[in-house]
Amino acid sequence: MTTDSDTDDVSNQMPPGVPHTILTKRERTFMVGLLSLIGIASAISMSIYWVALTEMKRKFRVTEEQINLTVVAYLILQSLSPVVFSSATDYVGRRPVVLVCLIGGLAVNIALAVSDAYWMIIFFRCLLATFVSPLISIVSSIVSDFTTRKDRGGYNGTVNGFLLVGQGFAPFFGALVDSAWDWRAIFYFCAIIDGVLVLIVFVFLPETKRSIVGNMSVKPDRWYHRAPILLYFGKRLSDTSKSTVEHIELPTYNPLRIVLIARYPQVAMVLLPSSVMFATLTISQASLSTQLSESYGYSTLKVGICFFAPGVATILGAITSGKILDRTYNNLREKQLKSDSSKPVNIIRARVQYYFIPSLVCAAAAVVFGWCIQKKENVAIILVMSFLIPFSTMFPMNAVPTLLIDMFPGQAGSVASLNNLGRCGMATIFMACLSKMINAMKLGGTYTLMAGLVMLGNISVYALLARSSRILADVERRKQELESK
Repeated sequence: MTTDSDTDDVSNQMPPGVPHTILTKRERTFMVGLLSLIGIASAISMSIYWVALTEMKRKFRVTEEQINLTVVAYLILQSLSPVVFSSATDYVGRRPVVLVCLIGGLAVNIALAVSDAYWMIIFFRCLLATFVSPLISIVSSIVSDFTTRKDRGGYNGTVNGFLLVGQGFAPFFGALVDSAWDWRAIFYFCAIIDGVLVLIVFVFLPETKRSIVGNMSVKPDRWYHRAPILLYFGKRLSDTSKSTVEHIELPTYNPLRIVLIARYPQVAMVLLPSSVMFATLTISQASLSTQLSESYGYSTLKVGICFFAPGVATILGAITSGKILDRTYNNLREKQLKSDSSKPVNIIRARVQYYFIPSLVCAAAAVVFGWCIQKKENVAIILVMSFLIPFSTMFPMNAVPTLLIDMFPGQAGSVASLNNLGRCGMATIFMACLSKMINAMKLGGTYTLMAGLVMLGNISVYALLARSSRILADVERRKQELESK
């Protein structure tokens, strides 16, 4: 684990005068746009068919709890699969893994569309999660390759924001497709998206892993790292001596090695609270879909339109949180340079010092959301709360992975998969228990409980902030001890 240094990134060991990346600002914006599309394609796979759950329940003659298992099964594999695939990107590069995941998603979506048995839906949903869910963490790893701490919050916020935009708007697109055709068309629609992205990624996504291409001025040796877009870079691929390549010694590939990262207390102290907020967001969207259909009698299309509220919230939340993270870091860095330039920026404080505000908003919105649905209040109030929950959740969804990547710059793939494991694992637990929680506590009690857990998370975050200087000093001390051996 590492801390800040005189440079913006600990991992940025570039020769003097050499830029961190050869990408221009416009090219970085293009990369963020492409990565956002990849993230959206991955994110929509989870929730796009939620509006058709009732229709599929009748088709396969199963109970509501059984049809919800298709969601739970996906979440389980969504938690575990990135541990294998995302960690692999630290060893074989980003580009080949992204292509494998998209091609796999294309094939499995077609298989889902032609499935004619309940067990096949469960099986192929698990397989789909295995392929497409790692993309969520991989795109964060790619962003870390061409950004520094100064701008990582904004770029990472945009990409992570669009991941949840995909999840938020997916039911609307699913409703449109289902209304025009049927539930099978939803999976054909996803297959088309994956197919188009395979072509786009093959042409336009270059390898970015810094131990392979440095600041992207090194032409890759292996064919699967070479993208046609490299022809556009032309003479900028000038580092034939590979002086910009970062030589990071990684241990033998072991996807379970992320457990070693999780052993640091500070990791759990931010990962668990943010995961509870993500779980609250996930189950609230599931409840919104089913309750509007069953309690309010909304059609599939009308339910889909209601998902515009959380969809817009994720866009605004991503932009806002990214700007806040960049500004907070830069302000702290300026103050540090004025007072003592030799002392590193407290990166923990830079990322999570405002955590309490969004968590409070999320908790309050969750309570109102649950009780208003239970009492069948005006839908407008419910939609406002379904806006506030994802809007507030965007801050920890952006801040936590950014902080973890800052602290473990050489292991971005493993760190991103650990973050995904935490939040999706937590969502899986609560999604699996959702029906039983509602039966025991009703909707109001369920979301009051979630609000209480969200607020409890603040204790962990503020304990981390209180100990942040000591934690970072201890990490730096252990780092220097290892370097002196």
